[in-house]
Amino acid sequence: MKTPSLDPKSRHAVAWTVGLSLTVVALMVLAIVLKTLADRPTLKQQLELVNGVLFDSPRQVPDVTLMRHDGAAFTPVQWQGKWDLITFGFTYCPDVCPTNMADMNIAHQQLTALGLADRVRFWMVTVDPERDSAAQLSLYVPYYNAEFIGLTGADDQLALLATQLNAVYFREGEGDDYTIAHSDNFAIVDPKGHLTTLLRPPHKPSHITDALALLMNGYAP
Repeated sequence: MKTPSLDPKSRHAVAWTVGLSLTVVALMVLAIVLKTLADRPTLKQQLELVNGVLFDSPRQVPDVTLMRHDGAAFTPVQWQGKWDLITFGFTYCPDVCPTNMADMNIAHQQLTALGLADRVRFWMVTVDPERDSAAQLSLYVPYYNAEFIGLTGADDQLALLATQLNAVYFREGEGDDYTIAHSDNFAIVDPKGHLTTLLRPPHKPSHITDALALLMNGYAP
């Protein structure tokens, strides 16, 4: 039994209907994709969840000359090629600095487990150069992790670097019992040597790990 064929007018109507249906489906799929992309949090929003502040315009790190805890000279050129996490503190700090250094060490272990540690360097910049010589830092910084690097130098060079990296510090007290009040941020410098992100307290090792992983995966310096 032969199936009745459609006349040209009917075939045109069917083709038009099918084409319209396919167009509607395609538009619906496109709308879903666009909504999914629109709903996806931006890198800036993701960093905010770990107390991170992403700068709209990366900042140039000033040209300063300091000394590493191993006695080698340091200039910000060494903050190129990898991601760099920087904390400001001092070896006589009773609480905040040891906690931050321990958090950095845990973050380093977590990044190692993720296969990302070789893309990051960790630094402690002293805010107490009067007591924190390179020799003093060499006893303190590697205690937390042998790969961490301490920096010291002249007051004016440290102050210039701190200002550009959003760190504030000042001396409190007189004589040998003085202390240094200082801000508690981590600065993150990108592989081109530009300050891109600050991590604000309260800190957690996972905040450091997550922020660096996010930046490595979603930031184009």
